[in-house]
Formats: sequence, structure tokens, C-alpha cells
Amino acid sequence: MSINIANLTTITGTTSAYSSVPTTGAAVVSAVTTGHVYRVNSVIASNKTATNALLTLVLNRNSTLYYNIAYQMSVPGNTLVSIISKDAPLYMMDTSSDVLSAQSNTANAIDVIVCYEDIS
Repeated sequence: MSINIANLTTITGTTSAYSSVPTTGAAVVSAVTTGHVYRVNSVIASNKTATNALLTLVLNRNSTLYYNIAYQMSVPGNTLVSIISKDAPLYMMDTSSDVLSAQSNTANAIDVIVCYEDIS
């Protein structure tokens, strides 16, 4: 069952940072807490090497469905790329055990910063 965010009682701003996204993938925002909704306002990928790297950002739903938000997106060397912004947020639901994960084609090249609101 979805949560009616019009009846919310608490909004907590949170920043999740993942340094050196691996080639095997890793959760950058873990499963949503029961009774909560996460409103992802921004996802920023920063390439800390001089060489271009590719990043894939995936919404994992119920550990069985995988939705590519960004698939092999090029992140130029020594720059950052905004993948999600506040004008087009992503809602992560507790009822679907949503997890946001990232994977890079180059080990230790990309850091990912996720700013979201934990709504309950």
C-alpha cells in the first residue's frame, strides 16, 4: 500500500555519499524503511579521474525488477553530472523494497552523492 504523503508528520533531509563506485555495483540508497517514502531530489556523479567513465544508475524494486535510470551514462574526466534533479524527483517506496544502486565501468573513478527526503 502506498503512503499518502499529504498526511505526513516528518520530513528529514538526508545525504547519502558513495565513494568509488565499483564495477560490480553497490547500493547508494538502501531499502526504504517500513512506513516511509524517500523523495530523491538529486543524484550527482563525480568523476575523480582524468579519463571518461560510464555510470549506470538502477532502481531495484522487490529484488526482482531493475529499472535503468541512467544506463552507461558518460561522465567526463574531472567533471560532475547531474542525473536526477529536484524538478523531476524519484519516489522510492517501502512497499516495493526499493533500492537505488550504481555501477561504473571503471573501478574507483566515480563518487555518487544522493540528496533525498525521508518522509513518514
